[in-house]
Amino acid sequence: MVKKEGKMNRRNFLKCSGQAILLLGGMSMLHACSSIKREDIPRSDSEKTSIKGLEKDEMEILDYASLAPSGHNTQPWTLKIVEPKHWVIGSNKKCWLPAVDPENRELLLGIGAFIENLVIAAGTFGYEVDLQIIAKSPMDPEIADIRLKKGKTLDFPLAKVKQRRTVRSGFADQEIKTEDLKYFTRHEARACLLANVPSPHSFFFPNHSPQGKYLQEGTIEANRKQAFRDPAQEELANWIRWSNKEAKLYRNGLTPESMEIKGIAGLFVRNFYDRQSVLKESFRKQTVDIVAKQVKTCGGWLVVTSQDSSIPTLIEYGRVWENMLLKVREKMIALHPMTQMLEEEPWRKQIAKELSLTSEVQWILRMGYLKSYPDPVSLRMPVSWFIQA
Repeated sequence: MVKKEGKMNRRNFLKCSGQAILLLGGMSMLHACSSIKREDIPRSDSEKTSIKGLEKDEMEILDYASLAPSGHNTQPWTLKIVEPKHWVIGSNKKCWLPAVDPENRELLLGIGAFIENLVIAAGTFGYEVDLQIIAKSPMDPEIADIRLKKGKTLDFPLAKVKQRRTVRSGFADQEIKTEDLKYFTRHEARACLLANVPSPHSFFFPNHSPQGKYLQEGTIEANRKQAFRDPAQEELANWIRWSNKEAKLYRNGLTPESMEIKGIAGLFVRNFYDRQSVLKESFRKQTVDIVAKQVKTCGGWLVVTSQDSSIPTLIEYGRVWENMLLKVREKMIALHPMTQMLEEEPWRKQIAKELSLTSEVQWILRMGYLKSYPDPVSLRMPVSWFIQA
């Protein structure tokens, strides 16, 4: 009996300690007991072998493509092999997010990021990519026709694709330098000219400017509305992999590590949290509290607009987004998408007017310099998992 009581006391202590740490900000400075990271899941022999219809270099190209960002890390892309080096890129309906992305706008941006990685990786293997957008509706299961043909070899360090990371914390309160902004946004006009879509425009707002304060306040309130909107919160709950067992099983979604919940707090949530925990009022309030702390500290906001939200435009903006992400690390800058104002009313319809912008807003990016850049941790599914029969 004494041993049993001691065990329960330790369990209760761990539970209370974890709750206290979460209430203090959702993370700990301790780094012990880390959750599953991408590098912690070695590829099995079956994943390394070629897939029927794909050569080794094609497998590697698609593996790099799959490192693209996506909402809740759903990894919604699919690939159908039409013939050698001829594919159709589509989306997996099971990975759609109808509660926060009912028009699949963000899904198409994610597919665009996937395509950008694919084009870059293909280039390093000596292929040019013939890309044709075939979707007529955002809900179409088939989005783009891809053909690889021999061309010039692109000199691009693919390590940048592997190192891409979404960072949420540790931002310095230092305004982003003009020359740094120009460096990672200069891809925009060239890329969109090649795709025959309107050139995007990026607008930078310092965090302490009137526009920056509007984005701060709007992001907090839009997060509050979304956190207490049950369909959106239930959707989020479906994509969090609290335990290491779930992380290894699904290899997508959000983990404590990717949400930057570390140390004792990470140990606590992996052992005590489940889907129902996300739906509790305490979790929703903690989410808003964390966002409120995040938006107060950063180097400013980058808002990217377009003339329309057609499928080709969204695909190209996803490519532009990924291209920016591949550049910011060398400048020690983090880009944190904060999309809730584009997902919730009334902000979704008001934001362009409030910021004196005449075009549609596609990205709201919180920016900041980092002292050190963490390694990527978000899980990835193997290529074989998104190949369609």
